[in-house]
Amino acid sequence: MKYTRLIQFLATVGLVSAQNFCSSAKHSGKSVTETSNKVGSINGIGYELWADSGNNSATFYEDGSFSCSFRSAKDYLCRSGLSFDSTQTHSQIGHMYADFKLVKQNIQNVDYSYVGIYGWTRNPLVEFYVVDNWLSQYRPGDWVGNKKHGDFTIDGAKYTVYENTRYGPSIDGDTQFKQYFSIRQQARDCGTIDITAHFQQWEKLGMTLGKMHEAKVLGEAGSNGGGTTGTADFPYAKVYIAGQQNTGGNGGNGGNESSASASCPAAITNQGYKCCKSGCVVVYTDADGDWGVENNDWCGCGNRKTTGDGTCPATITNQGYKCCKSGCVTIYTDADGDWGVENNEWCGCGGGQSNNNNNNNNNNNNNNNNNNNNNNNNNNNNNNNNDNFCSSAKHSGQSVTEYSNKVGNIGGIGYELWSDSGNNSATFYSDGSFSCSFRSAKDYLCRSGLSFDSTKSYQQIGHMYADFKLVKQNIQNVDYSYVGIYGWTRNPLVEFYIVDNWLSQYRPGDWVGNKKHGDFMIDGAMYTVYENTRYGPSIDGNTQFKQYFSIRQQARDCGTIDINAHFQQWEKLGMRMGQMHEAKVLGEAGSNGAGTSGTADFPYAKVYIA
Repeated sequence: MKYTRLIQFLATVGLVSAQNFCSSAKHSGKSVTETSNKVGSINGIGYELWADSGNNSATFYEDGSFSCSFRSAKDYLCRSGLSFDSTQTHSQIGHMYADFKLVKQNIQNVDYSYVGIYGWTRNPLVEFYVVDNWLSQYRPGDWVGNKKHGDFTIDGAKYTVYENTRYGPSIDGDTQFKQYFSIRQQARDCGTIDITAHFQQWEKLGMTLGKMHEAKVLGEAGSNGGGTTGTADFPYAKVYIAGQQNTGGNGGNGGNESSASASCPAAITNQGYKCCKSGCVVVYTDADGDWGVENNDWCGCGNRKTTGDGTCPATITNQGYKCCKSGCVTIYTDADGDWGVENNEWCGCGGGQSNNNNNNNNNNNNNNNNNNNNNNNNNNNNNNNNDNFCSSAKHSGQSVTEYSNKVGNIGGIGYELWSDSGNNSATFYSDGSFSCSFRSAKDYLCRSGLSFDSTKSYQQIGHMYADFKLVKQNIQNVDYSYVGIYGWTRNPLVEFYIVDNWLSQYRPGDWVGNKKHGDFMIDGAMYTVYENTRYGPSIDGNTQFKQYFSIRQQARDCGTIDINAHFQQWEKLGMRMGQMHEAKVLGEAGSNGAGTSGTADFPYAKVYIA
């Protein structure tokens, strides 16, 4: 059992059928619709609509649910929940929870967003956010806080905690105040938030809270451009205090499945773990079974079968989903059957009556196989079969290992190792493959591929492709990372990245570029394109240069990259390329803290011209 594997599944393990509001919620009761900025209440439930521009509205219902509609708004928020009189702390008020269900509709041009819990305290004056989802394409990043406390398990899920000191508008006018954020690592559309659990974690970190002014379910969206548009509907939203009403799901358990049995599979006990007590809460599922936690240690939580045989019920396939492969792990169960996840998509993982006409062989369901069809038609001589190097690649030929910063070549293939600190190395092979090892490095990169003499454009050189396979090993403390294609051109001086994967936990965000061109289908996959103008170190010394980025929306560990397809898309956007200096397969990792460690192994890496 690896702790990091737990994090990958917590978002889908939690909040299953025990919470009826996740499957059947709808607005009810009287309502009021606001079309301009307003603080009000309905049936004792406080609400607010606020926007700085655009054509906006919000409808609030007496059951606490609400719906937020915004058109061409630069910044928009609406919220509904509990209001207080700033005389009691959260401890005095009682244990607070919130249930919510979010439905996103026609969301466009959202650059930043928070969905979850929002509120204020006085003495000290604190604005706080518990963010469980977002309307933007990307999770809020490190830009939210000038102090990052780190990642913490709160209420059964992993959150990143930030703190700010800010001067600006507040509930007490323009003044200085604190901001606290808990940002969930895996977004969820529905669930129960243990608000007090976050307060308690913050206070352990020295983030003091004052007397409660409000705690509300929030939908906020903002745009750095022409304005954001869409609807965030909350057919269920309820903030409540434990013991003061009998609604609200499972409170601190976040709705995770419970097991009434104290038994568990031998596959768990054979690893030296015990079975949990009866009534345990499932927080993680793998092929061995369901897992819980007792006394800060793992335990087996029941005897449920957690793997599938490659078949699934028609109730799943009739909804347009495929069956998972044999051996899939069940992470969610409802009336339709058992569900797993493959390639970030739901699939049927057994349960109910089998459907044998399911074509469950998404055999090559990795995005890379779909994306490479066009490439392979054009370059059979260079890339006989994409599946071969993805499944059987290994280093071959002569090799050289570098332990300090070095630009060199082996077998006519250019390479570079560079780092600013730490104990690092890289091994480069004559077949183009390489392996990057870094220990306590602030910034580290290694790359291998083609070098040029800066006399020809990419059109003059010919159609360039790259094949790569990445194997991540023991990666730790990576805050930013790029894996893919890297290079430079001259006249104009351009540093470029085609990012197909990353060693960090999260995809590189909007912080990579000061100009975001948008999302484009390039070489069969969606990429976000960015542009920067930067002054700093370059292949021609410290000077001003351009940076271009294509960042793939779905990471892949193996595939063929059509390099020229990205160059062509960039030039359509006015991002001009110069004479080629290099195009190499890259592994780069950086840390904002004590340094990053791990190994990025590329058992196959080849840049070639069709």
